[in-house]
Amino acid sequence: MSDLSHIFNYLAPAKVNLCLKIGRKRADGYHELASIVGFTEFGDSLNIKLSETDQLVLRGQFSAHIDSKTSENLVMKAIHILRDHNHNIPPLEITIDKQIPVGGGLGGGSSDAATTLLALNEIFNLNISKTNLSDMALKIGADIPVCLNRHFVIMRGIGDKITTLSDSGLSDSGLSNYIVLANPNSIVSTRNVFEEFDKSTLQKNSEWLMESRDLTQLLTGGNNLQESALKIYPEIGLLLNTMKTLCPRDRKTALFGPQMSGSGASCFTLFKDKKAADMLCRKIQQAGYWSVSTKFMSNF
Repeated sequence: MSDLSHIFNYLAPAKVNLCLKIGRKRADGYHELASIVGFTEFGDSLNIKLSETDQLVLRGQFSAHIDSKTSENLVMKAIHILRDHNHNIPPLEITIDKQIPVGGGLGGGSSDAATTLLALNEIFNLNISKTNLSDMALKIGADIPVCLNRHFVIMRGIGDKITTLSDSGLSDSGLSNYIVLANPNSIVSTRNVFEEFDKSTLQKNSEWLMESRDLTQLLTGGNNLQESALKIYPEIGLLLNTMKTLCPRDRKTALFGPQMSGSGASCFTLFKDKKAADMLCRKIQQAGYWSVSTKFMSNF
């Protein structure tokens, strides 16, 4: 990478928690969890090029919602952790086109950071193994290791135990290719949602799901954080009701949802038909919400 004008382009896909089971809170403050996670063809765009000094340029629909302090940005932390591990990374200008809602439960910041690690590993031929890259990612944030993937996985522990799902398991569970994402134009605090969750008693049947291998049971188990999120952010409930009203009644068309992703506020519905997904997306937009219709990066 000697040409200062050369720009490398990468997609940082949106991360969707197709289910989320929350277990006990550990001594370090993190919760045990189990989640089936998928990544979409929709996401942020990252442009990387050499520069005289490190620069972070923010553009796009949701760029105004990001803290401009570069030292606190996960992408810059990703660059620094590579340097801290004695990898020779020159000054870079990274432009992020923010299309993923900020604080929306779609892992935008984590995906940006993970994509930066993957990109720099490739651009500079660092030859860092997936395991070592994941270890570095975990030091930046618990949600970043899973975002090093670009396919369906099951995530456990605090997000650090990741298993790729087999094609047969995915087909049997009924996962589809198409997904409609929507957001009530709200920024959710993950910390606040977990604090609200901790006020109530953990569901007694959550613990065994931490080790469940039955994908259908996990998927139909829903999102343990949804009820807590709705208490603090009632607009999520209004969005879910709108999606339920607009969603096709034919279960062969709309396969799953609507349901909240992660700690919110974004919600989703799964489809096997692109035309039906696009139609619901338009209706949600007409109702005044942000929405996109996209496709999974899948194992199929």
